[in-house]
Amino acid sequence: MLNVSADPQIHNRLVLYHRVLESAPGRAMMGYLAACRTGRGVEEAYLAVVRSLCQEGPAAAPQRDGWQNHLLERVLTDENPFSTGAAAGMLPPELLQAAAYDLRLLQTLFSLTAEHCRSAAGSGLPMWPSWGRTSAGPAGGALAAMAEALAGAPDWGRCAQDLAAYHRQSGAGLFCSYWYLQWTGQLDGIGDPDLFDLDDLVGIDQAKATVLRNTEQFLRGGPANNLLLYGSRGTGKSSMVRGLAARYGSAGLRLVAVARSAIGSVGELFRRLRNEPYRFVLFLDDLSFDEAEADYKAFKSMVEGTLEQRPANVTLYATTNRRHLVPERWSDRHTPDTAEVHGQDTMEEKLSLADRFGITVLFTAPTQVDYLAIVEHMAEVRGLQVPREVLHEEALRWVMWQNARSGRAARQFLDDLEGRYKG
Repeated sequence: MLNVSADPQIHNRLVLYHRVLESAPGRAMMGYLAACRTGRGVEEAYLAVVRSLCQEGPAAAPQRDGWQNHLLERVLTDENPFSTGAAAGMLPPELLQAAAYDLRLLQTLFSLTAEHCRSAAGSGLPMWPSWGRTSAGPAGGALAAMAEALAGAPDWGRCAQDLAAYHRQSGAGLFCSYWYLQWTGQLDGIGDPDLFDLDDLVGIDQAKATVLRNTEQFLRGGPANNLLLYGSRGTGKSSMVRGLAARYGSAGLRLVAVARSAIGSVGELFRRLRNEPYRFVLFLDDLSFDEAEADYKAFKSMVEGTLEQRPANVTLYATTNRRHLVPERWSDRHTPDTAEVHGQDTMEEKLSLADRFGITVLFTAPTQVDYLAIVEHMAEVRGLQVPREVLHEEALRWVMWQNARSGRAARQFLDDLEGRYKG
């Protein structure tokens, strides 16, 4: 028998936080507690908990025990009437009371450490992992701090007010711990995003100013446009968008990368985001459509033109190397006898998709002067002590033999140079 006041039917008693235990480790732990209650199959049930935690991977809460980390992260990212009400600043006392009740129940599960549970299951069994990570991307600092506060609290029920304040500041659900998310037909957080500092974008000042101005208008709740970032490959279009969440995440911006295969379900994503207290940039990277694809018609209506209004807290930023997104052929302009009678209509339909982005931001290939400025900036950031003349000479030789001038080519050159100088 376990010497702990943990009820194997605790999930049936939870009022608000019942989904916290609807995970593989949560279900395995409930099975383990049930086995301990009956005294049958304890070893197998304990090993199921170990297996599930090993497969789950590190949680964002930086405790010393894998189960405690998992439970804390599930509690702090749970989307329920209490957390969403607190995030919106509308929290009736009944919800606060219910949250305190649930938190006290969940604290009994928090006391179940690996060492404690293994001693009840039998000696010689492996312990579950002790891992945890300090954050889930740049938004994870507040979650880690709240997790530490709960871990050290003698009574979780008395922490309900503090938890409400946390949600009011950081939000609820995925959005309180992730500034970067992805939509593949379902919404998931990106725990280790490919971060980018916008200050490292050199030589595209006009394009950067346009994107930042539109984004800041959007964050203030004012009118803002969908953006189409168009230009040569490697000129910083994708990096520009990726850097927005790092700069404005603390102001409530969330970046949602939309998979190409999930474009048809973006209407469902709109409904998911509509009532959230954040501002969302939907990011469609390297967007273009083949002539035979019908998706571009559905996407065109999604951008602007359906009966269902796009949420006011959502805007779309797309990057492309193709100005009009859909191939336009000369036959669309000069219609032969075998082509469509109203060829102009075909051409207008293709051009109208790009027109639905209010602003097209042009990213041009850098001049030689700009390219060398990018190289110098990256070398300084990386701490490479290379004579300026040598740096310029090798950088120009690189683009002569490897690639055209671009920010991407500069980064690839610096990767090679750093490997040679520091390797």
